Amino acid sequence: MGGMIRARAFLLGLLSLLSVASAQTPQTQTLQWGALTVSVTPRPPGGSDTEARAVISNRSRTLLTVKGWAVEAVLRSIRPGGQPELVLSAYSGGAHCCTTLYVFTQDTGRVENLAVFEAGDDPGRWADLNGDGTQELVWGSNTLAYYDWSFAASPFPVTVLGWDGVRLADRTRAFAYVPGQRAARELREVLSGLDAGEGTDDLKPRLAGYFANMVLAGRGAEAEGVLNTQVFPRSPGLRTWFTTHRTGLVNATYAQPEGRVRAVNSAVYPLKEPGQP
Repeated sequence: MGGMIRARAFLLGLLSLLSVASAQTPQTQTLQWGALTVSVTPRPPGGSDTEARAVISNRSRTLLTVKGWAVEAVLRSIRPGGQPELVLSAYSGGAHCCTTLYVFTQDTGRVENLAVFEAGDDPGRWADLNGDGTQELVWGSNTLAYYDWSFAASPFPVTVLGWDGVRLADRTRAFAYVPGQRAARELREVLSGLDAGEGTDDLKPRLAGYFANMVLAGRGAEAEGVLNTQVFPRSPGLRTWFTTHRTGLVNATYAQPEGRVRAVNSAVYPLKEPGQP
């Protein structure tokens, strides 16, 4: 009887150890993409140097691999017709940075890269903005991060990336109401801050966010008129700051997503950059 009890205790202990080991072992998640399989293996817990990875395969044949500190896979209808597109989000780990989006289609008869998008601090959100059945990426640009303030205070001008019939491209002007809505919110915060007696250092990030979003909406001249009539008469300090930094703000605002998007077909991502070993 004692032997049976000890054997049972040993078996229970072994099952417990196996359960713990199983809980600590990354579980591969699979996503069916038409006839292809997308397998996402998370990064092991702890201090392992092993990266997470997503593998697109056709039965036993690997077509491509995407690696990162963390990788997620979703299907999105980004271009009209055919299969939905595969979006792989790879996060590098660390504070404030960095997310890279890899977008693939198989509507051309093979797996083809539509975009490698360096999203930086903001992974963005996908939404069908015009109800046509395809989705756009609403993304906050970090071109004004740390401009003349802390990261926490930085404005993130809103842009829209969408299908233009050929590729994923900057479509912000086609959806001008999106940055326009953000601009309206930033202006309300500037005006309420003036009512509360806040100074130039507190309000300049919100003023920059208002101006940048209005520029992206195609309403930059209107924004300057509003500043000259509603803001600067109440705050000479903001007028001086804006006059000094206007050119820099304009240049930073126009440094928008086009420079961050490229389409590159490869078997392995992230891409090896020139000069890398």
